[in-house]
Amino acid sequence: MRGSQIHGDLRVGNDTNYIINLPPPDPTAITRALAKIQELSENDEDFQWFVERLDFFTNQKVQAPVIGLEQKLINGGRDDLLEVAIERKDFFAKHLMKSQLNRRRQGIFLYILQKISFAFEELVRPLIKNGAPNEAIDDVILNGIVDVIYREVMAEDLTIDQYMISGMLYFLTGKCHLIWERPKC
Repeated sequence: MRGSQIHGDLRVGNDTNYIINLPPPDPTAITRALAKIQELSENDEDFQWFVERLDFFTNQKVQAPVIGLEQKLINGGRDDLLEVAIERKDFFAKHLMKSQLNRRRQGIFLYILQKISFAFEELVRPLIKNGAPNEAIDDVILNGIVDVIYREVMAEDLTIDQYMISGMLYFLTGKCHLIWERPKC
C-alpha cells in the first residue's frame, strides 16, 4: 500500500502458531550508523574493525564445509528456491565487488548483512528447527527481514531494493553464515 506506515509492532506469520511480533523498522538507524562509519574512517585508528567485520560476512566461514549455496538449500529441503537464490546472490556479489572502494556503500552493506544474519538466527532458524512449513518461513523472511531492512535503508540508498536484500541473504547462505538444514531426528 502506498503511503502506509507501521506504528507499533508488526505481526508476521500465519494462523498455525508461527506468529512473530516484530518492532517497526527504524529508518534513522542506518543514517546514524553511516555517520559513525564516516567519523571512524576519518578520525579513528581502530577503523580496521569495520573492515574486518565486513570481511567476516563476505568471506567463507572456515569451520563449515564448502558445499555451495545450491547444496545448502537442497540439504535444507529448499530446492524450490534454487533458481531465484542463485540469481539474486550473483546480483549482490557483483554489486559488492563494484563497491570495494566506496566506504559509504560498504557501510550500508555491512549494516544490512549484520541485520540479516542476526534476524535469520533469531527469527528464521527457530522456525526451521521446529519444522515450520516453508510458507511460514518465507513469510518471516520477506516481512520480518527483507521488507523491514528495505524500509530502513531506502532513504539512504535507492539502489538497494528487496531483490538485492534477498540476494544478500542468499550470499550469506553461500558463505556458510546462514543454515537452512532442519535438525535430523
